[in-house]
Amino acid sequence: MARPFKDARYPGVSSRIKNGRIVYRYRAKGMPEIRLPGNPGDPEFEAEYQKATQGHGKLAAIIDLPGRALPKTFGHAARRLETTMEWLDFDEATQQKNARLIERFLEMKVDPGYPLKWRDTPVEHLDADRLRVIVEAIFATNRTVAKHILVAIKKLLWVAIHVEKWIKPQNDPSLSVRVRIAKSTANPAWPITIREKFEAHHPVGSAARTCYSLAFWLGNRRGDVAALDWEHLVIEEIELFDGSIEVIEAFDFRQQKNQNRHGGREMFIPIVDKLALALEPLDRSEGGAVLKNAYGLPFAEKSLTGMMAHWTKQAGIPEGYTLHGLRRTFGTYLAECNIQARAIMEAMGHSSMTVTDEYVREANKKRIAIDIARAINQREAKRDAMRQRTPLRVIK
Repeated sequence: MARPFKDARYPGVSSRIKNGRIVYRYRAKGMPEIRLPGNPGDPEFEAEYQKATQGHGKLAAIIDLPGRALPKTFGHAARRLETTMEWLDFDEATQQKNARLIERFLEMKVDPGYPLKWRDTPVEHLDADRLRVIVEAIFATNRTVAKHILVAIKKLLWVAIHVEKWIKPQNDPSLSVRVRIAKSTANPAWPITIREKFEAHHPVGSAARTCYSLAFWLGNRRGDVAALDWEHLVIEEIELFDGSIEVIEAFDFRQQKNQNRHGGREMFIPIVDKLALALEPLDRSEGGAVLKNAYGLPFAEKSLTGMMAHWTKQAGIPEGYTLHGLRRTFGTYLAECNIQARAIMEAMGHSSMTVTDEYVREANKKRIAIDIARAINQREAKRDAMRQRTPLRVIK
């Protein structure tokens, strides 16, 4: 008996013996089979196979969805994803980014030598080996894009598994595929020598120093630095954990990030002494933005990136030390102060511990290195002292 037909170039095609000869058929899960004439490679076989995968076969049906998609295919999953509450919860920029990545995957060919695209391929036909080939091809040129493509495909698989139940969770092909990218070296934390150089050049009261102080001592993102108003500055009586009561001056505001989704994370950040000194000479009489340009108007969010590059250049600081780098500096500073990870997460407004843990790990690496250096110094000091001692005479 001939072995059942299986070829990666023809997802969904199988064979069986009928009246002593091999016949081929195309069948998607839950759908009637479609007979394919001839043999793989024959013109009539190729033509009917394309019709079947594109929904033009005799028994194939087209599901009535926006954009029209074959049932249980990745194209169907993409249309269904756009109607889920998880998708609608994304802001417009996130939706557009994910839509571009998903469309890029849908337009990929299952096999370079054949016109079938993943858009028209049933989800069940994507296995871990095929997924790995897709991701590795992109990984070879751009690791970050490879990771984002994998995330996009996972969203479609999530629809197939948890929303539509087309495949079982244990059959998820993405379970064994991982993309690890090198830690970004962009936006590094500012070392103390760089901070002192910036502070020496830009005096308290200048826009440059105000922007620097808000970004560093509040750990703010660019959008929050630009949007911070004097009305966000509050004075409250707070009962502390030890039972004492303190009058606290703090900025109470909502982060700009994710404002379209859930209004932004609410932040309450007390004013530390050095930030208070930086804010002291500023005019608060007319209210409005804390950070103003030479015309007394707030800075546009996007302009702050260029302005910080200009201010660092004025101070003789090398390129690469950015406004977002000051936010990283704040996280590093808190970790080096031995602040607990959960407290750092709250202070910086992180949505998860993933980024926060990076700060803590880096600070602990330095502490471990220092402990090792101390141990080496102590051991060598003991050996040096031992050599300087007068040898003992042993009398029998």
